[in-house]
Amino acid sequence: MDNKSLNIVYLTHARLPTQKAHGLATVKLCEAFSTQGAKVLLLHAGGLKDKNTFEFYNIKNNFKEKILPSIDLVYLGIFKKLFFLIHVFTFSVVSALYIIFNHKKYKDSVFFSHNHSVLFFLTFFSYKTFFDVHDFPSVISTVQRVVNKSFGFSVQTKWKVGALSKKFGIPQEKIIYWPNGIDLNDFNITQDKLEAREKLFLPKNEKIILYTGQLFSWKGVDTLIRAAGVLNAGSSIYIVGGSDEDVIKLKKQIPDADYSRIKFISFQPHNLIPLWQKAADVLVLPNTAKEDISLYYTSPMKLFEYMASGRPIVASRIPSITEILNETNAYLAEADNPSSFVEKINFALLNTADSDKIAKVARTEVGQYTWDRRALKISGLLKKAS
Repeated sequence: MDNKSLNIVYLTHARLPTQKAHGLATVKLCEAFSTQGAKVLLLHAGGLKDKNTFEFYNIKNNFKEKILPSIDLVYLGIFKKLFFLIHVFTFSVVSALYIIFNHKKYKDSVFFSHNHSVLFFLTFFSYKTFFDVHDFPSVISTVQRVVNKSFGFSVQTKWKVGALSKKFGIPQEKIIYWPNGIDLNDFNITQDKLEAREKLFLPKNEKIILYTGQLFSWKGVDTLIRAAGVLNAGSSIYIVGGSDEDVIKLKKQIPDADYSRIKFISFQPHNLIPLWQKAADVLVLPNTAKEDISLYYTSPMKLFEYMASGRPIVASRIPSITEILNETNAYLAEADNPSSFVEKINFALLNTADSDKIAKVARTEVGQYTWDRRALKISGLLKKAS
């Protein structure tokens, strides 16, 4: 059975398009499923206004999408947790009703989601559900029901395979492991470092240490900020991403950092990220070891983007990262230890021959971590329900 016989309905309460990484992961996987011949419908909540999903993410318009309504008051900025729960609940109900009212159209589809809540109501009917486990779920009744009723699961880290099997009693043959991925076409840019800097109006002779992504606490950006004051002369840290609110919060958290050597750059379109990374001398992935989401659950897309950039990587030595990175393709530092990161960053800057060598290894190895490979692995299990 080939993928042409697969009908996949991907459900998510995420507001798309969004600047957050989960949005990119969602649409890239839909694109990959569709490229391989599956018929894909993405059901999601509304996101950034006046933005076309396919243009925003620069992806092929090869699958269908439909925006479903919900009661979404999170934008008010108050009672955020309560309003988020209301949004999730109402979207889950609306999406289930939409599918039930269109039962004839979707009765043979596989319902795929990384949100257990949107699968929950479907489990009371005869629909085939598949749970893509991003975080590690708590044992609560809604999660347990989705786990019991779903025919298959996919995870992004090896740790979650054993943990899911142990905690929920899931047979390991029902779990597919494959990390998040990358579209290498996005990173096959022709510009060298100087050309990238010219396009971004960056200094030509500065040593640029770059972090791209969100500024959530578990990302460990505070460790990089604390390292700024003791980096070698002529080096600056560029932090690309995060909201103004996140930056203010970080500066309050670390008031004594040397911010003269740190440049905060607001959110950049994803099609500019390869240029930013090409402009850097060193790329940093400073995930904390203090939170389980960082330690065990995450499969950072920026990790694969960094590998594709051809620049040396300095990353935290934690289980979620060392499933992919090792001493041959990156410099590994002690998580939450600014001194350890300073040592590795300075070494990478001073030892360019060694840095070029490990960057080339990373660039070669990242070829196995594409969205197409992830979609192909998952499709093998999806076909069993078709």
